Amino acid sequence: MKWQKSGRLILTLLLLVLPAACGGNPMPAEPAVPVPEETAAAPEEAPCVHRPFQGDNVTEHEAAGYCGNTVTTVSREERVWDAPWEASFWGEDSVALTDLLLYLDYSGNVCRCLPEYSVDTEFGTGYGVNLTEGYARFGGGQADLTEEQVEQIREILERQGETP
Repeated sequence: MKWQKSGRLILTLLLLVLPAACGGNPMPAEPAVPVPEETAAAPEEAPCVHRPFQGDNVTEHEAAGYCGNTVTTVSREERVWDAPWEASFWGEDSVALTDLLLYLDYSGNVCRCLPEYSVDTEFGTGYGVNLTEGYARFGGGQADLTEEQVEQIREILERQGETP
């Protein structure tokens, strides 16, 4: 057993030393498989371009009847804003914001821009809204907002004490 271990050790040393003694290099300077040269970095993706939606971006739906007790909570997204803000409200503003977000056509692709606000209503949670870029997103989709919709949301937030 000792002879086998010693023999393996001697053989390994000979294989490493012998090529060097014969002028060879046991460790080639270049790898056997050529390494591709570094390519130029891929150009950055173009920034998102948002324009106010022109036309009707609301899905067909039956008129919903809400009572004024519908509660909506809006909060600033922490990844975008430095200072936290949150408001829960009901009544006419809650109904209007719920109705607006509930029936938008969210069939558009989601862009890389972050939402500025998170909105939770009794009829859906996890809406993302960006008033600067003019979109709302929900359930893996996104809808561009009209100028009127952006202004309506902005006015609702202002009445709740936010200054978007």
